[in-house]
Amino acid sequence: MNQNEVNNGERTLPVSTQEAEEKRFQLNPNPQQHYQMTITIKNAPGPLAISDTSAHYGVQNCSYILAGTPEASGKPDKNIPLHFKKIAPNKYQGDFYMDAMKDEDYYGQGVCKWEFWGAHVLFSATGSDKDTLFSASITPEDLQTKKIELNHLKEDYPREIKIDQYLSQGNLNKSLFKPEEYFTFDIELEELK
Repeated sequence: MNQNEVNNGERTLPVSTQEAEEKRFQLNPNPQQHYQMTITIKNAPGPLAISDTSAHYGVQNCSYILAGTPEASGKPDKNIPLHFKKIAPNKYQGDFYMDAMKDEDYYGQGVCKWEFWGAHVLFSATGSDKDTLFSASITPEDLQTKKIELNHLKEDYPREIKIDQYLSQGNLNKSLFKPEEYFTFDIELEELK
Protein backbone atom coordinates (compact mmCIF):
# COMPACT_ATOMS: atom_id res chain seq x y z
CA MET A 1 0.00 0.00 0.00
CA ASN A 2 1.45 3.39 -0.96
CA GLN A 3 0.79 6.89 0.45
CA ASN A 4 -2.03 7.38 -2.06
CA GLU A 5 -4.02 4.39 -0.76
CA VAL A 6 -6.00 3.70 2.42
CA ASN A 7 -7.18 0.38 3.83
CA ASN A 8 -10.79 0.74 4.96
CA GLY A 9 -10.92 -2.67 6.62
CA GLU A 10 -12.39 -4.43 3.60
CA ARG A 11 -10.12 -3.38 0.76
CA THR A 12 -7.49 -0.84 -0.17
CA LEU A 13 -8.96 2.31 -1.74
CA PRO A 14 -7.09 4.99 -3.69
CA VAL A 15 -6.89 8.46 -2.12
CA SER A 16 -7.92 11.19 -4.51
CA THR A 17 -10.09 14.23 -5.20
CA GLN A 18 -13.19 14.39 -7.38
CA GLU A 19 -11.35 16.65 -9.82
CA ALA A 20 -8.46 14.18 -10.18
CA GLU A 21 -10.89 11.30 -10.62
CA GLU A 22 -12.82 13.03 -13.39
CA LYS A 23 -9.63 13.07 -15.47
CA ARG A 24 -9.36 9.29 -15.03
CA PHE A 25 -12.85 8.47 -16.30
CA GLN A 26 -13.24 7.72 -19.98
CA LEU A 27 -16.06 8.25 -22.43
CA ASN A 28 -17.61 5.21 -24.05
CA PRO A 29 -16.10 5.05 -27.57
CA ASN A 30 -19.24 3.35 -28.95
CA PRO A 31 -22.37 4.51 -27.07
CA GLN A 32 -25.67 2.95 -28.20
CA GLN A 33 -28.44 4.39 -26.00
CA HIS A 34 -29.08 7.68 -27.79
CA TYR A 35 -31.88 10.07 -26.73
CA GLN A 36 -33.15 13.37 -28.06
CA MET A 37 -34.62 15.97 -25.69
CA THR A 38 -36.92 18.71 -26.99
CA ILE A 39 -37.97 21.57 -24.68
CA THR A 40 -40.88 23.85 -25.60
CA ILE A 41 -41.38 26.95 -23.45
CA LYS A 42 -44.99 28.15 -23.14
CA ASN A 43 -46.22 31.49 -21.75
CA ALA A 44 -42.87 32.69 -20.39
CA PRO A 45 -43.04 36.26 -19.03
CA GLY A 46 -40.03 37.32 -21.12
CA PRO A 47 -37.06 35.98 -23.09
CA LEU A 48 -35.12 32.98 -21.78
CA ALA A 49 -31.76 31.62 -22.89
CA ILE A 50 -29.82 28.51 -21.93
CA SER A 51 -27.27 29.19 -19.18
CA ASP A 52 -26.06 25.63 -18.42
CA THR A 53 -26.52 22.05 -19.62
CA SER A 54 -25.18 18.66 -18.60
CA ALA A 55 -25.87 14.96 -18.36
CA HIS A 56 -24.92 13.42 -15.02
CA TYR A 57 -23.49 9.92 -14.59
CA GLY A 58 -22.46 7.99 -11.49
CA VAL A 59 -21.14 4.67 -10.21
CA GLN A 60 -22.41 2.80 -7.15
CA ASN A 61 -20.11 -0.25 -7.12
CA CYS A 62 -16.70 1.53 -6.89
CA SER A 63 -15.25 4.09 -4.48
CA TYR A 64 -12.13 5.98 -3.44
CA ILE A 65 -11.06 7.90 -0.32
CA LEU A 66 -11.44 11.68 -0.57
CA ALA A 67 -8.10 13.42 0.00
CA GLY A 68 -8.02 15.60 3.11
CA THR A 69 -11.18 14.00 4.51
CA PRO A 70 -10.29 11.04 6.75
CA GLU A 71 -12.67 8.09 6.47
CA ALA A 72 -14.77 9.77 3.78
CA SER A 73 -15.13 7.89 0.53
CA GLY A 74 -16.32 9.19 -2.82
CA LYS A 75 -18.19 7.49 -5.60
CA PRO A 76 -17.20 8.23 -9.18
CA ASP A 77 -19.46 10.72 -10.92
CA LYS A 78 -19.16 12.87 -14.00
CA ASN A 79 -21.05 15.69 -15.70
CA ILE A 80 -20.85 15.95 -19.47
CA PRO A 81 -21.89 19.25 -21.09
CA LEU A 82 -24.70 18.92 -23.63
CA HIS A 83 -25.23 20.87 -26.83
CA PHE A 84 -28.70 22.31 -27.38
CA LYS A 85 -29.80 24.41 -30.31
CA LYS A 86 -32.76 26.72 -30.75
CA ILE A 87 -35.02 25.16 -33.41
CA ALA A 88 -37.96 27.59 -33.10
CA PRO A 89 -38.63 30.81 -31.16
CA ASN A 90 -39.45 28.94 -27.92
CA LYS A 91 -38.11 25.47 -28.69
CA TYR A 92 -34.71 23.91 -27.98
CA GLN A 93 -33.34 20.51 -28.89
CA GLY A 94 -30.32 18.46 -27.86
CA ASP A 95 -29.26 14.89 -27.34
CA PHE A 96 -27.37 12.66 -24.94
CA TYR A 97 -26.36 9.04 -24.45
CA MET A 98 -27.40 7.01 -21.42
CA ASP A 99 -24.24 4.92 -21.87
CA ALA A 100 -21.83 7.82 -22.51
CA MET A 101 -19.30 6.63 -19.90
CA LYS A 102 -16.96 3.66 -20.30
CA ASP A 103 -17.40 0.79 -17.84
CA GLU A 104 -13.88 -0.15 -16.77
CA ASP A 105 -11.83 -1.39 -13.80
CA TYR A 106 -10.59 2.05 -12.73
CA TYR A 107 -9.48 1.00 -9.23
CA GLY A 108 -8.62 -2.70 -9.29
CA GLN A 109 -11.98 -3.39 -7.58
CA GLY A 110 -13.69 -4.87 -10.62
CA VAL A 111 -15.50 -3.12 -13.46
CA CYS A 112 -17.12 0.16 -12.40
CA LYS A 113 -20.65 0.22 -13.85
CA TRP A 114 -21.75 3.72 -14.90
CA GLU A 115 -25.40 4.74 -14.67
CA PHE A 116 -27.22 7.69 -16.23
CA TRP A 117 -28.48 9.79 -13.32
CA GLY A 118 -30.20 12.57 -15.26
CA ALA A 119 -29.80 15.61 -17.46
CA HIS A 120 -30.52 19.28 -16.97
CA VAL A 121 -30.92 22.39 -19.02
CA LEU A 122 -31.01 25.65 -17.04
CA PHE A 123 -32.53 28.81 -18.49
CA SER A 124 -32.21 32.39 -17.29
CA ALA A 125 -33.47 35.78 -18.43
CA THR A 126 -30.23 37.70 -18.98
CA GLY A 127 -27.35 35.43 -17.93
CA SER A 128 -26.67 37.57 -14.86
CA ASP A 129 -25.42 35.73 -11.76
CA LYS A 130 -28.45 37.16 -9.95
CA ASP A 131 -31.07 35.73 -12.36
CA THR A 132 -33.34 32.88 -11.37
CA LEU A 133 -32.31 29.59 -12.99
CA PHE A 134 -35.34 27.81 -14.45
CA SER A 135 -34.70 24.09 -14.66
CA ALA A 136 -35.73 21.69 -17.41
CA SER A 137 -34.30 18.56 -15.76
CA ILE A 138 -35.04 14.91 -16.37
CA THR A 139 -34.39 11.70 -14.43
CA PRO A 140 -33.87 8.17 -15.77
CA GLU A 141 -37.51 7.41 -14.87
CA ASP A 142 -38.67 10.21 -17.19
CA LEU A 143 -37.28 8.27 -20.15
CA GLN A 144 -40.14 5.81 -19.66
CA THR A 145 -42.91 8.43 -19.77
CA LYS A 146 -41.38 10.30 -22.76
CA LYS A 147 -43.20 13.57 -21.86
CA ILE A 148 -42.67 15.79 -18.83
CA GLU A 149 -44.28 19.08 -17.87
CA LEU A 150 -42.47 21.47 -15.53
CA ASN A 151 -44.12 24.65 -14.27
CA HIS A 152 -42.42 27.79 -12.94
CA LEU A 153 -43.83 30.89 -11.24
CA LYS A 154 -43.76 34.01 -13.40
CA GLU A 155 -43.06 36.14 -10.33
CA ASP A 156 -39.57 34.56 -10.09
CA TYR A 157 -38.70 36.04 -13.50
CA PRO A 158 -36.17 37.52 -14.14
CA ARG A 159 -35.02 36.94 -10.57
CA GLU A 160 -36.34 35.95 -7.19
CA ILE A 161 -36.04 39.12 -5.08
CA LYS A 162 -34.39 37.63 -1.96
CA ILE A 163 -32.12 34.90 -3.39
CA ASP A 164 -29.47 35.38 -6.09
CA GLN A 165 -29.42 32.54 -8.64
CA TYR A 166 -32.50 30.96 -7.13
CA LEU A 167 -33.10 27.54 -8.71
CA SER A 168 -36.70 26.98 -9.76
CA GLN A 169 -37.10 23.21 -10.12
CA GLY A 170 -40.37 23.39 -12.03
CA ASN A 171 -42.24 21.21 -9.56
CA LEU A 172 -44.93 23.82 -8.99
CA ASN A 173 -48.39 22.38 -8.27
CA LYS A 174 -50.24 24.34 -10.92
CA SER A 175 -53.66 23.49 -9.45
CA LEU A 176 -52.84 25.99 -6.67
CA PHE A 177 -52.25 28.86 -9.11
CA LYS A 178 -54.05 30.69 -11.88
CA PRO A 179 -52.80 29.93 -15.42
CA GLU A 180 -51.50 33.49 -15.78
CA GLU A 181 -49.24 32.99 -12.72
CA TYR A 182 -46.98 30.29 -14.16
CA PHE A 183 -45.24 29.24 -17.35
CA THR A 184 -44.41 25.77 -18.62
CA PHE A 185 -41.56 23.72 -20.02
CA ASP A 186 -42.92 20.81 -22.06
CA ILE A 187 -40.16 18.22 -22.46
CA GLU A 188 -40.35 15.40 -25.01
CA LEU A 189 -37.88 12.52 -24.98
CA GLU A 190 -37.29 10.23 -27.92
CA GLU A 191 -34.94 7.29 -28.24
CA LEU A 192 -32.98 7.55 -31.48
CA LYS A 193 -32.22 4.32 -33.30
